[in-house]
Amino acid sequence: MYRNTLNNIRNPGIYWIRLFMYFCLSFMVGTMYLSTNDDLTEEDLVPLLFYVQAFLVFMSVAVLPFFIEQRAVFARERANSSLSVVSYVCANFLATLPGIFLIAAMSTALVVLLAGLNAFEYFLLNLFLSLVVAESMMHVIGAAVPHYIIGIALGAGVFGMFMLCEGFMVPRDSIPDYWIWGYYLAFHSYSFESFVFKQFENETSDAAKAILTKYGMEDVDVTRDMLLLIVYILGFQAIFAVILWKFHTGRR
Repeated sequence: MYRNTLNNIRNPGIYWIRLFMYFCLSFMVGTMYLSTNDDLTEEDLVPLLFYVQAFLVFMSVAVLPFFIEQRAVFARERANSSLSVVSYVCANFLATLPGIFLIAAMSTALVVLLAGLNAFEYFLLNLFLSLVVAESMMHVIGAAVPHYIIGIALGAGVFGMFMLCEGFMVPRDSIPDYWIWGYYLAFHSYSFESFVFKQFENETSDAAKAILTKYGMEDVDVTRDMLLLIVYILGFQAIFAVILWKFHTGRR
């Protein structure tokens, strides 16, 4: 775990460049939706919540080249020293958490404080878990594809589909039956509905109530949604371990 953490800190592409990108985008979002802008309505905040959930998660595809580099190192070391797959996956996972939390905390502070949003703690938890799910999914893709270009294309395609299905562009109750499976499959759906619900649940205006009604989010179990994100994390990490164990032995 120590070595993985050290590698993450030393490699600027894993966290530091991403941290700068997240800072710039979060600062721009916060100032675009500045709380002192009286021309903005409550309904205007919904696209902000969609952007934070969808695009900040989408940016996780940037780590794929580094994951594939680490995969090659893992395969060599496993062949030479019988490195434990479970130990590697656990250490690698734990080593990513501080950096992801730093990104989530900085983004939350900029967006929530500048835009005057509600429920800072839930916003931070939701964004942090969403980013961990996304990075765990990138671990799976990075272990499964032969080249990072293929992985980036695959990850972008899956995230693009999840963004379409998460209930913003077409509210859940209006999604055609043949696409509704995408809504329930996408972890974005559970994150987005929690963002929207926590923002408007205590607002008393007719506009806030209308927003929750429009998106079918009058009664959202946020705790359940956060637990589902944790299930996604554990599931992706388990799949990652299986792929490494089966296909990356380091033997020719």
